[in-house]
Amino acid sequence: STQSTWGHFLSGYFFSRMNSSFSNRGRGRGQMPRGPASFSNPASLPLQPISSLSPFIAKWCFKARVLEKSVVKTWNNTRSQGQLFSMVLVDESEVAIRATVFQEGVDKFFNLLQPHQVYTFANGTVKPANKRFCNLPSDYELSFDANAEIIGVLDDHSIVQEKYNLVPISGLPGKEKNTTVDLCGVVVAVEEVTEITTKAGEQLKKRVVQLADDSNMQVELTVWQDHAQHWAHPPGTLVVCKGARISHFAGVSLSLTQQGFVQPSPPIPQAMAVRNWLQKQRSPLQLPSLTQQPAGGANRNERKCFGSIHTEGLGVRPDGKPDWLTVRATITFIKQDNWCYVACGGCNRKLPPAEPQGAPYCTHCAKTTEPQHRYLISVSATDHTGAQWFTIFHDCGASFMTMDAQELARRQQDHPTYFAALCKSLCFKPYLLRLRVREETILEAKRLKCVAQRVEMVDFKDESRLLLREIAAYHAMRQT
Repeated sequence: STQSTWGHFLSGYFFSRMNSSFSNRGRGRGQMPRGPASFSNPASLPLQPISSLSPFIAKWCFKARVLEKSVVKTWNNTRSQGQLFSMVLVDESEVAIRATVFQEGVDKFFNLLQPHQVYTFANGTVKPANKRFCNLPSDYELSFDANAEIIGVLDDHSIVQEKYNLVPISGLPGKEKNTTVDLCGVVVAVEEVTEITTKAGEQLKKRVVQLADDSNMQVELTVWQDHAQHWAHPPGTLVVCKGARISHFAGVSLSLTQQGFVQPSPPIPQAMAVRNWLQKQRSPLQLPSLTQQPAGGANRNERKCFGSIHTEGLGVRPDGKPDWLTVRATITFIKQDNWCYVACGGCNRKLPPAEPQGAPYCTHCAKTTEPQHRYLISVSATDHTGAQWFTIFHDCGASFMTMDAQELARRQQDHPTYFAALCKSLCFKPYLLRLRVREETILEAKRLKCVAQRVEMVDFKDESRLLLREIAAYHAMRQT
């Protein structure tokens, strides 16, 4: 509006004049004032609130806390190439603004800037916020390069930590569609990263996570892109989720927004209540979910056997979506060749063979990279109805093998029989397998692909309780 524009102009003029008086103090009359990129000590400028920033201010400096920091992103097209990362900053007046650091500034500031720490910021550019990529209420956003002045300062606790609008999972059905909420819960299950293609032809990475809380309910949360690719919270981790959008598709589910994030072991009072609740629960958690399976799909928590995959036609659906089942089975064989692959440390894609004396190069990221090993394990298991092969990928593999693939590769290199001995110790034991089944077409041939989302040792006390409940339900059905 016109009134808002004049307000920002007058605010900018006031702070520009005040900053100019500080900058010119002690100079001779014939000296030229320095430009905005020339000052080296932002502490010489008066601190101002984020709400006063506008494109009309020549020089400014403010103190803020980093609420969220993204990973480094790169681009490479016909017009340009480069790198960036973004942040959400908040000051003592609790006004938040988005800031993006570009090019050489990434190398200079990425390791310096850490979430939840306090810094002073100066010598950046203020521009209108692009609401397509930012849902903060601020009208502006910031950009910095290597000329920025960013200095860590002592946290005097004048700037609040992140505020959460926490909602229990059981309260989600009462919220309107597309409402953004926060919740505190425990990670129940983590699926592998998958890729989807949007109607616009854009490739997106997604990961589905199951969360539960002390309202004795669980819900499905979908995280996207970098959050999906770099998810580091295994089942059992207590987390707080900030900025999840509610969907009413297939019951109630959540989707993490672009400005949202997931923080482990949050220092908030509500986390203690969830932690105390979790300590009283039995593993694995068997709670009702707000997220329903589409018609025709098996419930993810439903116990089945391997024979059901073929007798019920699981995984063969017209819409191409997977089916889920939980099976109690004995692992009988683990393939000992090709159990991992060497991947890019940035995008996790498989790296091509490196040239002799050459550094590993990722064609997707278009740069040299630090390689890392990721699990790709083929396993055979048997129950009373037959045997079934399935694949264990990286996150599930780290839990099953009790270490990450990088560590296992190092031990295997030091002791060539280490992997074989480890496989032997894991075989011929009963496990609970959470499997995803889907039909895939490879070289014009259709086949069922089973992927393990979770592999756990059987807890015989919990199994006995489950059998007793099923026997009681069977007798109740007979009496009716």
